[in-house]
Amino acid sequence: MIDIHSHILPEVDDGSFDMICSIEMAEMAAESGVEAMIATPHCNQRGCFENYTSEELLGRFRTLKSELKHSDVPLELYLGMEVFGTEDAAELYRDGRLLTLNGGRYMLTEFDFGAEAHFMDTVLYNLLNAGCTPIVAHPERYVALQYSYGIVEKWLGDGMGIQLNKGSFSGRFGRGAKRLAYELLEQGLVTCIASDAHGVTTRTPDLGDIYEYLAMEYSPELAELLLKNNPRRILQSKPLVKAQEILL
Repeated sequence: MIDIHSHILPEVDDGSFDMICSIEMAEMAAESGVEAMIATPHCNQRGCFENYTSEELLGRFRTLKSELKHSDVPLELYLGMEVFGTEDAAELYRDGRLLTLNGGRYMLTEFDFGAEAHFMDTVLYNLLNAGCTPIVAHPERYVALQYSYGIVEKWLGDGMGIQLNKGSFSGRFGRGAKRLAYELLEQGLVTCIASDAHGVTTRTPDLGDIYEYLAMEYSPELAELLLKNNPRRILQSKPLVKAQEILL
């Protein structure tokens, strides 16, 4: 499996708090069957977790990769960001301050949980017009979409990606997020499922359970698409496959 959303990079946001925690997260991920992971620290959260492109950030990433190799953890690590959607996000991308996933075409993009659908739509299409393709992080957690999620199908139709959190299916983020996660899944309005891991006790990087659940309750083909094939396409900057092609 490939996990495109994780907060494994140490001491940069509310995820891993030190190198030991990061190594433990990597070990847990690998033991669950994850072979590759993208480190996506929070970025562009003004006054909180800014984490714009810098030598310091790149250095932390290189150090973690080196420590994983030294510790013989069988996990390939790539770099990206979870970019907080703001009015000037497209401009920041053009200025080279934001990283895409593995340096490719896709950018993991999140929003304030209370953001309006129109605002999200504007930011996403500004990024698309600036030359990168958004992967919308955990849309099931945005209140506006819990009331009306029709816009998600439009985003998918225009080549964007939809990433759901594994924890949403167990109710980790509340009933509204759980309901919408299942609705998006059953309608085929999802590109991939990721851990959004922040540690090893809660919000962990273990993807084994969600893979088994999807394979048993839906189909092995769907589990492969959402946890292996589309994440690999994201890593390789290839066009995404719609889950509807398998479900319908």
